[in-house]
Amino acid sequence: MRKPFALATFGVALVVLTVGAAPLLTSAADHLDAPALKNETDHPLDITDLYAFDAANSGKTVLVMDVNPLAGVVSGTKFSSTGEYRFNLSRGATPDADLNDAADRVYTVKFGAPRATNGKQSLKLYRDGSLIATGTTGNTVQVDGGGRIWAGLRDDPFFFDLAGYNQLKDSTYTDASGLTDVPGDDFFVGTNISAIVLEVPDAWIGTKANVWATTHRGSNLIDRMGKPGLNTVFIDPFKADATDKDTYNQTAPANDPATWGPTFEAVLQFFGNSPGTATAIRGLLLPDVINITTADLGKAGGTSFTGDKAGHILNGRTLAEDVIDLELFVVTGGLEGHPILTTDNVGANDVPLLTSFPYLAPAQ
Repeated sequence: MRKPFALATFGVALVVLTVGAAPLLTSAADHLDAPALKNETDHPLDITDLYAFDAANSGKTVLVMDVNPLAGVVSGTKFSSTGEYRFNLSRGATPDADLNDAADRVYTVKFGAPRATNGKQSLKLYRDGSLIATGTTGNTVQVDGGGRIWAGLRDDPFFFDLAGYNQLKDSTYTDASGLTDVPGDDFFVGTNISAIVLEVPDAWIGTKANVWATTHRGSNLIDRMGKPGLNTVFIDPFKADATDKDTYNQTAPANDPATWGPTFEAVLQFFGNSPGTATAIRGLLLPDVINITTADLGKAGGTSFTGDKAGHILNGRTLAEDVIDLELFVVTGGLEGHPILTTDNVGANDVPLLTSFPYLAPAQ
């Protein structure tokens, strides 16, 4: 059953926005979100989603990076053997904009070419440049000092009425009828992605941290992601210059406020937010990172951003979060009491998540 967002909760959120606490997450599909990523050779490095949640056994944190949108249909199913996948962490007692200047801990995953015999790929995990795990895709690999990693093909846990959203966007935001069908049409039913699931002790993350994912080929940054959907929703919303989306993906988080702040505020005001509220929301959306407080993160199948273990919002992101409803509410004026849209009428993934590692459902 869909869990409704309480207006009282968002009254608190509005206060949070005003005083500038933890970042506010918004979302839409990040799958193939920029022109450069539509090149099939880059699909294995196209980040579709980033998650951060409490492990099944408390005391550990799980970071998940999904790539290869619509794996097996539009994309292949293997990881790049010439690229790198990085979980970037900026840690501290009270994460704020200063912590986003540069990562002070980086977990890097590299893959070998698929084997001719079984298609598996070798996997190597590095922490700040030091090798801490080796193994193969499709297998749980133990990490030196604690933790484990798994990489391979899984069900895509993201859910969203993408067709309804595209109808709204194509109409220059005048026709929202595609998002009012009950139930909504989940575009991602039956689709797969390639997932990297890293579970590490909370101590390796720190009490609080900001996290973002990046992919690289050589010295080139290919994609980056923190909060889901910012590129899709806020960059080139009227289809004037799609190359802005590539530029956004090349921007370091520390440069987000100066580079993209005015664009975000303009989009928020277009959807009915006052200048003051637009500025406050922009200040929490950017830099584009996910804030995590490890002790209070929710479980994979629960909530965290929309309500963590301590009853706080805006903390991490679980696999089961209905971030689309939250985004529609906030972006279209909900914090000012007049949301244009509150739901896409898709409330959950099409198949059950696992309650234990590696958490994502098997590929369909």
